Amino acid sequence: MTLNLMLIATGASALFLGFTHFLFLSEAPIVFSCFLALTACVYGGAALTPSGATYGRVELPVVGVVFFTAILGIIVGPVWLAVGYVIHGAWDILHHNKCVGTPIVSWFPPVCAVFDFIVAGTIYFWWV
Repeated sequence: MTLNLMLIATGASALFLGFTHFLFLSEAPIVFSCFLALTACVYGGAALTPSGATYGRVELPVVGVVFFTAILGIIVGPVWLAVGYVIHGAWDILHHNKCVGTPIVSWFPPVCAVFDFIVAGTIYFWWV
């Protein structure tokens, strides 16, 4: 991954965390949960395209797991949000290393992984 992509991912995560912290502090877990649920659907959506349809049986269970951690993050506690972001970040790494063949633009998985791990760490240290 290039330095530029790392800086973009770091900046995007800082903006997201800052926006959430300063505008929605009391509702931050809900914001983090909604965004995690949204990110869970990215690869699942790509798997539903004609060129990615063969990967649906791999992608959709992971979508379900990450989506479920988003729900647990609201019902049980923020540790589940951190877990969900780590799972999604690990899934990003598998996509980046071509372990999963769902067609996705090459820059997205590494940027998303850095973003996910920064958000997971921040959630863990702020709320857990």
